[in-house]
Amino acid sequence: MGILIGAIVGGGAGGYVARSTTQVPVNILDTPTTLPPPPAVSAAPISIANDQIVGVVKELLPSVVTVVNKLPNDTPQSSGSGFVIDAARGFIATNNHVIENVNDGNASTNFDVIFSDDRTVKAKLVGRDPLTDIAVLQVPSQGLKAATLANSDDVPVGATVVAIGSALGTFQSTVTTGVVSAKGRRVPESPTVFLEDLIQTDAAINSGNSGGPLIWAATKQVVGMNTLVTRANNAEGLGFSISSNTIRTIANELIANGRVERGVVGIQYQEVTPRAAVSLGLPPQTSGIIITQVISGSPAAQAGLRPRDVVTKINDQQIDIQHPLQTVMAKFKPGQKVALTVIRDGKQQIVDVTLGR
Repeated sequence: MGILIGAIVGGGAGGYVARSTTQVPVNILDTPTTLPPPPAVSAAPISIANDQIVGVVKELLPSVVTVVNKLPNDTPQSSGSGFVIDAARGFIATNNHVIENVNDGNASTNFDVIFSDDRTVKAKLVGRDPLTDIAVLQVPSQGLKAATLANSDDVPVGATVVAIGSALGTFQSTVTTGVVSAKGRRVPESPTVFLEDLIQTDAAINSGNSGGPLIWAATKQVVGMNTLVTRANNAEGLGFSISSNTIRTIANELIANGRVERGVVGIQYQEVTPRAAVSLGLPPQTSGIIITQVISGSPAAQAGLRPRDVVTKINDQQIDIQHPLQTVMAKFKPGQKVALTVIRDGKQQIVDVTLGR
């Protein structure tokens, strides 16, 4: 029956096609042999200047570079992106993880920088800061064009942004677009390092884009450095960039000192686990750190801190899995005074500590 119905339907359909072709005969020799020309544009002619994204790329592509991280024997071990932040002195910003040795996390010393016109120069490392994932390289200053760092606090959520970088390390000068999806994000880069004040974007960011600029299209200024993506639960469009305000602060210190100096308390410690909390007579949900050793002569020793003290806050900032001590301390400089909330023998107290170098 199925075959019979199919034959009937097929025959009917074929008859319909036959009838429609016989009613409107077509002589194939009379059809055009080429596609028709484009219609005339009645409005003003389209120009590159009227295309915002094209204008951004034309303006800033010369500032974007590919960074090739090489072994001492000149063999490439990894690559990423970067951009010129100071043309007169030849400074280039990129990610710390772009310039690290792949196996041990120490800094490499051999870098090639490739410009959009395929010019290749050697670069030297000025300084790096693993806690913010920012590094600065220096190249000869001839023929450079710097990208302007915006005030990242000014860019609104929803603003059009452009990402430029060397996708997969092979596709140099790749351009993608999107919007600022959110601001002030905090994302873990490792179990102990949380990157702060990140700009979230849906502009496509791939391996090799790390260190490249995220550009606010309306101003043609850099608002971020593309750094990481999140693909948890098959999520798409979750890219994150270090804010330009963070880049400016850290880059200035790296250029001036070769490193970022942060204040230290002078302790060794471990995280408070539920079991450790109970052993100290505290609720199992207590968060913070347990001091295991106080370094002799350190600010902690001078402030009277002791082993087995539990530190739960620095100033008003709670110490927990989302705010580990190392990340919180990244905000403080030597000589600053901080107030530690300390639980000792079940009693809470405030201990003031003047941070060391």
